[in-house]
Amino acid sequence: MKEKLLNPIRKITYYPRKALDALIYNFYLKRKNNWQLLQEYANKPVLVVGNGPSLNKTPLNKIGDDIVSIGMNKINLLYKKSSWRPEIITCVNGLVLNQNKDYFNKTKAILIVPVKAFYLGVKPRKNVLFVNLKDQEKVEPNIEKALSSGCTVTFTALQVAAYLNPTSVNIVGVDHSFVHKKEEAYQVKKFEGDDVNHFSKDYFKNSYWGVPDLDGSEKLYEITRQYFESKKIPITDYTVDGKLQIFKKGDVNDLIS
Repeated sequence: MKEKLLNPIRKITYYPRKALDALIYNFYLKRKNNWQLLQEYANKPVLVVGNGPSLNKTPLNKIGDDIVSIGMNKINLLYKKSSWRPEIITCVNGLVLNQNKDYFNKTKAILIVPVKAFYLGVKPRKNVLFVNLKDQEKVEPNIEKALSSGCTVTFTALQVAAYLNPTSVNIVGVDHSFVHKKEEAYQVKKFEGDDVNHFSKDYFKNSYWGVPDLDGSEKLYEITRQYFESKKIPITDYTVDGKLQIFKKGDVNDLIS
């Protein structure tokens, strides 16, 4: 019953929520952002870390310290298995923001979140940067101005990488493979039992999630590939056994220093 209500409510309230976001951002949150926090991570190689099961086969601990890591969503669930930590974390999905806000409110990593995170319980702090989401299908390199929304948080992380003017972009953990019914894409559903789609069985275990839109994601990845190529910034997908075919492939062992 809850699923049947969630999806139409999201559609009906979409534009009122966008208007509220704009007001909160322009009159309050925008002034609190300290973008200088990201300057020390500019002009370096960047590692974009997805949340696929392949992370359990990815030697994150051995990847060089000179690379800046961007994690996503519930990446903190990996900390029980690894001493690796990202410098930056981003999350734009309302369900995940609500489910993981306890961690978001205590992390010392730089946290990049949309305005709705504020009224979902993520508290403004020195290490939190609020972004204004905009409905557009393009890489927005100046995330201080806006950040393009999309159907995958990886697109968000790649725009954060673009903002840093990286010397290279390297991708791991983006398996691009999910167990779900194709006709359910982008709908809110309750995941029954252990989560087989992420690196932790507890990721969406018995929780609500937005069913992935793989076709939509591929469109955004192609836009991203073209952007980085136009800037002559190498972008390589090192995901172990990943199914995504948009980016040039690489062996994850080549990232080990």
